[in-house]
Amino acid sequence: MKVTLFKTLPLMLAAMLFSMTSWALELDDAKAKGLVGEQVNGYLGLVKADNMEAAALVVDINRQRKVKYQEIANKQNTQLANIEKIAGEKLVEKASEDGFYYLNSTGGWER
Repeated sequence: MKVTLFKTLPLMLAAMLFSMTSWALELDDAKAKGLVGEQVNGYLGLVKADNMEAAALVVDINRQRKVKYQEIANKQNTQLANIEKIAGEKLVEKASEDGFYYLNSTGGWER
């Protein structure tokens, strides 16, 4: 079970992330402006809390991510928390590589 989960999950997560193109440009723009960042829980966070558009974007994307994560968890017969953790690790790693903000282990935003 775990072997299957860890072999297929990265592909499923990649497909999920690339399939959400309706907000991709907005998300990329918000990341480039340093308004939002990735968190280890698999969800976006607000780097700058004073931007209402970014806050709305975070809520919308996190809602979509949770739906997709739950679909993957159901298909893999695992807990949502497992999918969130794996996705979070991958998203934080990618944000770090791409020069975007991510929440570090001490709870601070890092670029």
